[in-house]
Amino acid sequence: MVAVIAYLLIYKTSLGFRLRAVGHNPDASRYAGMHVKRSVVQALALSGACAGVAGAVMVFGSISHRLIGEGGATAFTQGAGFNGIVVALFGGLHPLYTVPASFLFGGMLIGGIELQRELQVPAALIVALNGVVVVFVVSSLRLKTKLQRWSEDAVLRRGRK
Repeated sequence: MVAVIAYLLIYKTSLGFRLRAVGHNPDASRYAGMHVKRSVVQALALSGACAGVAGAVMVFGSISHRLIGEGGATAFTQGAGFNGIVVALFGGLHPLYTVPASFLFGGMLIGGIELQRELQVPAALIVALNGVVVVFVVSSLRLKTKLQRWSEDAVLRRGRK
């Protein structure tokens, strides 16, 4: 439900349009008359509010659903922030695509715990897989950008002939 609300806010409102415009090119947004600093503060406030609600749910959840474990803050959050970054990257930084990505990575984390319990496979393997996913996603984005530039350059070279 949060993903749908985020999608509607980002892609269907003027606030979302301003946030996306400022995020893509602050100078062009400023030239178009948008308040860049105000938009940045709004984006930070919205993301901070979402993080605060998520943290409150983790802390104040029912007894059977609290994410509290031994080992301090890492065990308490179970690396939720880093997993969230991986899920967002894998989802293409789109609110709706992060939903299936979160189910995939949630399944991987649960599978890693079960593999550790049943087969004594280190749970750190799943963390390593998350790192591999980040490397491949970032590499594919970089490759896509290079291919686009290459094709644009090829079109420009053909136009000069």
